[in-house]
Amino acid sequence: MIEVSDKALGEFKRVLSGEDKKNLGIKIKAFMSESSCCSCGPSQSYEMDLVEKGETGDLSVDKGGVSFYMDPASAGLMEGFEIDFIDDHGFIVKDNNAPSCGCGGGDHDHGHGGGSCCG
Repeated sequence: MIEVSDKALGEFKRVLSGEDKKNLGIKIKAFMSESSCCSCGPSQSYEMDLVEKGETGDLSVDKGGVSFYMDPASAGLMEGFEIDFIDDHGFIVKDNNAPSCGCGGGDHDHGHGGGSCCG
């Protein structure tokens, strides 16, 4: 359903280690947008939120002690993608199957209010 790099998993664990965040998981939502700044056609945007549990119908997976939740549509859009973490940038979502599109090799920001592969 979802791939998470070791570095991203470590960062998720760090974020969730606070006393006020214990027992929380990560809800991931993927959206398809009409066009991309990369001129590669449609692109995806992402949101990640801390949640106590998934919503009815969500798929869930545990990765190294971190619970991830996605609705089925988002899970389908995330097929072949990996969440990674880059210092001084944060969490990113990489399409490991995408050809280079001129300005980012298919990498996408996870969506702090938008974001794009053009950084």
